[in-house]
Amino acid sequence: MSVLEWHAGLNVGVGFMDDDHEVAAAQINAMAEAALPARLDVLRQFIDHCRHHFAREEAMMQKTGFFAMGCHQGEHERVLAELGTVLARLEAGDAQDGYFTKSLPEWLMIHRNTMDFVTAQFAQQAGFQAA
Repeated sequence: MSVLEWHAGLNVGVGFMDDDHEVAAAQINAMAEAALPARLDVLRQFIDHCRHHFAREEAMMQKTGFFAMGCHQGEHERVLAELGTVLARLEAGDAQDGYFTKSLPEWLMIHRNTMDFVTAQFAQQAGFQAA
């Protein structure tokens, strides 16, 4: 079951962000399709992917002097904590189906459409060039 259809029209214009979002969408689709225990493995990979992605975004925000870095960084911390809670529930045997088929895909799209879009636009206007 594909819960997210990622396409180039969803790109925000910063290469690493666009690449990472595509990977995240594929991982969310994999988690929506998987059952326990396979879902656990993909969730662990997704959490690792998010940590690296968020660190790159936060470095970009720092470098460009992004005006809403605290807010955006706080959302990253919130979602990592949420993912930790979901992981614990999965480890306890609760499949969390609705989280992977509805809540998490919705969060990614809202986050992309708001915080990530504004961050990417600001970074581009500030002349950010990915290394």
